[in-house]
Amino acid sequence: MLLHLNGDGPLYRQVADAIREKIRSGRWPGGKRLPGTRTLARDLGVSRIVVLVAYEQLVAEGYLTTRRGSGSHVVEQVADRLERPRATPRKVRRPGPLSAYAARALSLEPQAFPPRKATVDSRAIDFSYTRTLPDERTLESWRRALSRAAARPFLDYPDPAGSERLRKLIAADLQEQRGVVGEADDVVVVNGSQQALDITARLLVSEGTSIGIEDPHYQGTRQAFLAAGATLVPCAVDGQGLDIGRHAARLRSARAVCVTPSHQFPTGGVMPVARRLELLSWARAQDAWVVEDDYESEFRHGVGAISALQGLDERGRVVYLGTFARSLFPGLRLGYVVVPPALRDHFRAIKWLADRGSSFTEQRALAELMESGAYESARRRLGRSLAHKRDALVAALRATFDERELIWSGATSGAHVFLRLRRVRARDTGRVVERAARLGVRVYSGLPYFLRAPREAILILGYATVRDADIAVGISRLGRALDEP
Repeated sequence: MLLHLNGDGPLYRQVADAIREKIRSGRWPGGKRLPGTRTLARDLGVSRIVVLVAYEQLVAEGYLTTRRGSGSHVVEQVADRLERPRATPRKVRRPGPLSAYAARALSLEPQAFPPRKATVDSRAIDFSYTRTLPDERTLESWRRALSRAAARPFLDYPDPAGSERLRKLIAADLQEQRGVVGEADDVVVVNGSQQALDITARLLVSEGTSIGIEDPHYQGTRQAFLAAGATLVPCAVDGQGLDIGRHAARLRSARAVCVTPSHQFPTGGVMPVARRLELLSWARAQDAWVVEDDYESEFRHGVGAISALQGLDERGRVVYLGTFARSLFPGLRLGYVVVPPALRDHFRAIKWLADRGSSFTEQRALAELMESGAYESARRRLGRSLAHKRDALVAALRATFDERELIWSGATSGAHVFLRLRRVRARDTGRVVERAARLGVRVYSGLPYFLRAPREAILILGYATVRDADIAVGISRLGRALDEP
């Protein structure tokens, strides 16, 4: 127990004064049981007789009462009748000199995005695009696997690269599902895709390093590289993702380019093989790296699976990132990176410095799900659910809007659609979001994902957590919001 002894007078008086102050300030309420005299004496580094005398003094003053067999307690009536001192707000001191990294991280305010207003009706239909909703069967499988893993706790520090068992399973799954080429030694298990981006940024960026980034793009990518000190070069995308030929001149000094080729975030475009090969050729000629975030690529609707860019890379230029946040749930902070051999030791070293390794218990549980087939079953069930919701959303959009007022993309994969409001200016996007909220539907602005502002209003609508019956209702409300003058 922590008691501040002021150093004035005999030790027993200092102990009594410290306890009295706790009671008078209200921090020790009526009925609170005090530590035993031996325990408190040991905590304070004084003899037991000092604490005994202090307790006796407080009993005599009426602050404490002693009960045979149950120790000493604060007197109820005294604590209840004491006038509490008025709380004074703690002064917030400006910090002293901090690193440039700390200043940049705070200015980016990553924890404040995406904004969610507390004033919005909690009963509103919410087209959130940041979450998934695993079914009860998936959650029960996870609970059982986690319980078994916890029953055999791993007591040492884990391998910072991750459990070898899990890394082998990830490598095999990525080869089969995504065409990724790599062995277990190439895989590093991380705490979600955001740590993957953070470590990659620290691996590649020095102050002022030029990094190409799709525009629009995932804001977490932008923030990680800016915090590391990068100078970002925004590269506009079209319906087929990034065209490196269009931007090569501006990327002449770039050390890396960050792409989402199989499901461009947030537009949903897919980079065709010709552009992929051209990008790899550029990376080889430039001695640069390609950071591939394989965002939501496991969920395709009405089209076959599209292989990862990394599978075409014969020169080890691609850093491949993935996560279990979509296929299971975001609260499971596990992801993975397939690191080119030339970067592997450096990446592992930075991971060790960051946290000495991700939770080994959760890695064991996840490995069990993958070995048993429960993970693949859960992924397929979620894929079927998303496909059904996607069909309902596309049908509702077609029934409510025509192409003169709204066009959408990204509906062939993932768990969201990207909307361009052709008759609404970009600066009025917030007004549309507010109107929709008043009508009981939450939609989200896509403007924060651009470095160069678009001309028209942009919305992003997720559908993973929306009830099937609410999708058409929500889109109808959005239509009414756009009809308002």
